[in-house]
Amino acid sequence: MISRCVNLDWLECYCLEDAIGYPHDAEFFRRAGFRVIEREYGTPVYHEMFTVCGVDDQPLIEIRRRPKSAIGQQVNGVLDPKACHVRLTNRTCYFAQPAVIMQLFIERYGLHFQRISRVDVCLDFSQFDYGDNPADVMSRYFRHKYTKINQTNISAHGADLWDGRIWNSVSWGNPKSMVGTKFYNKTMELREKSDKPYIRQAWRAAGLVDDEFTLTKATTDDAGHTVMLPVEVWRVEFSVKSGTRKWFVMENNNTRKVTLRSIRHTLDMWATREQQLTMFASLQDHYFHFKHYEAAKRKDRCRDKLLFNWNDVPQFYHIENVATREQADPTDARLYRLLQQYTETCIDSQVHRACNVVLAKLEESMRRASLNRPWTNQELELIRLLVAKRWSDKTSDVAQDKRDIETSQLQFHDHF
Repeated sequence: MISRCVNLDWLECYCLEDAIGYPHDAEFFRRAGFRVIEREYGTPVYHEMFTVCGVDDQPLIEIRRRPKSAIGQQVNGVLDPKACHVRLTNRTCYFAQPAVIMQLFIERYGLHFQRISRVDVCLDFSQFDYGDNPADVMSRYFRHKYTKINQTNISAHGADLWDGRIWNSVSWGNPKSMVGTKFYNKTMELREKSDKPYIRQAWRAAGLVDDEFTLTKATTDDAGHTVMLPVEVWRVEFSVKSGTRKWFVMENNNTRKVTLRSIRHTLDMWATREQQLTMFASLQDHYFHFKHYEAAKRKDRCRDKLLFNWNDVPQFYHIENVATREQADPTDARLYRLLQQYTETCIDSQVHRACNVVLAKLEESMRRASLNRPWTNQELELIRLLVAKRWSDKTSDVAQDKRDIETSQLQFHDHF
């Protein structure tokens, strides 16, 4: 059974605000009991942009609204005056069912879904299913050992060293196409650009690493000792954009004539990790498909380079408490790494045990720093509803409101 670390990394929808309750601005969501973070400036397309926080008080959903180029309000306006874009924050994408969160939010707060404007689905791994090292596959591709089916436009990043070039990221696809493909070293990105604790947490839950802070995995050396070795996690990611209502198009340019195939595209297609993996596998077969290069032979007649095996029943990870962007104390993190290195070479059993006790305490401290508030979702939901009730009626009895809410038959989603 193969453990799969599949996730959405971006989910954004185009919607129309309902006439009832309009405008659905920051104040609208404050009246509903949310904490809202407004940005002082908008975007090139919208006047307003703000972030709605969930019951854990972490950023949940970003909303851009009030188009600058609205039909009937500006000359040559292109957007409906009630148009808006709703996007999950990156952390929300790593919840168990992000598309369900999006759909419930849209339905509950008076928005009319029009289409998915963009969704990114990704799979993280340290080696391909047939044992290939991702860095080796990347290197062989650039040495023309392999050739790719579909998507001939390419953009790559790497380092030009004295003894050769190292490639760490490559993207394929025309900017105008509905599907873009990316293959890159995710560990390097987290290390050099922006660390995301919830991604490291997912890697540990999926079994890619044993230590999410040092990104290492336990193995046994020749002497039978357990050692922690660094792991490089790579990612294949597909970015799907819908240019028409509830459809996206897959292009096949492996023939003399480009052919198109339209695919239905709705939120329920991405509801669970099983469905996300099904969509990923379909996209991978089409857009991350390689052949062994054979000179003087048609590309489609060359042997397939096997990378993924979808025949096994996958096992999916589950996380109850998704980490936040809060960082651990850097002093704790440095001490943890140094003490771990010392423990690996220590032969005194008493010192070894003492070090393990300290390591466990440091790990607990670092993990706690990136976790949510200790209150339950039910407690936070109760607080939110009481605030909303008090906002609408300053004379209401808080104690009575609390009893009414607790005995209510309404079922609320865990995140808002």
